[in-house]
Amino acid sequence: MQVCPVDCIYEIADQVVINPDECIDCGLCEPECPVTAIFVDTDVPPQWKEYIEKNKTESQKLAH
Repeated sequence: MQVCPVDCIYEIADQVVINPDECIDCGLCEPECPVTAIFVDTDVPPQWKEYIEKNKTESQKLAH
């Protein structure tokens, strides 16, 4: 999470979320993710698409 230059990554109870409104799409977080769970929104695998909305909702609750 420290790799984000705009500090848009937030930790919640069961996962880490990225605020899509704050993210500048620099890609620095992708190689740092230990479970390879960060994707450009258009490249999210079908089995994970349900998390797109959860990510947005939860991250906006914690946004700066």
